[in-house]
Amino acid sequence: MFVSMTPRLRPIVLLAVMLLGATSCGSGKADLPAESAGYQGSIDGFDLNAYKGRVVILNFWATWCTPCRVEIPDLIKLRKNFADKDLAIIGISVDARGEVDKLDALLQQFVSRYGINYPVYLDAQQKLAAGYDPDSEYMRFVPTTVVIDQQGKIFDTHFGVPRNAKGKVDPYGVLGGQVQNLLDGA
Repeated sequence: MFVSMTPRLRPIVLLAVMLLGATSCGSGKADLPAESAGYQGSIDGFDLNAYKGRVVILNFWATWCTPCRVEIPDLIKLRKNFADKDLAIIGISVDARGEVDKLDALLQQFVSRYGINYPVYLDAQQKLAAGYDPDSEYMRFVPTTVVIDQQGKIFDTHFGVPRNAKGKVDPYGVLGGQVQNLLDGA
């Protein structure tokens, strides 16, 4: 069961739960899953529901995508500037060229080279990606960035690199503003 609470109250409740020895709620999963930065492997077993209570930026991208490379440094900056308890950033690679072992190596190298500080998964069959592009069986636009609120509902979807009101490429400003608005309860 997911209980809504103010950001100020959340740490107190989590501390009380830890002191009482409880390690999970209803679903058998901890409220805030441990996030490991870097390449995590296949999307199999990934559970977006585990991130309820946080704003989630779900970023679909590919190593061959030049606009994705423009956006990634801003996602890294967002990860640094928002607390883990408030924001989860998850990269979903839709790379599908080649054998899985070769893709694994390519993604590990890419994540290391760019210093990606959030978890990255491979969705080579686009099982997850297809759910975010309902008019197709695959992700037609990369990057596609989905902002999900604390209750697990889609707040906004950006096809391409997010642009500000003046039309300037500004993923940090646009996404950061949306995250802050959600955290502020707007």
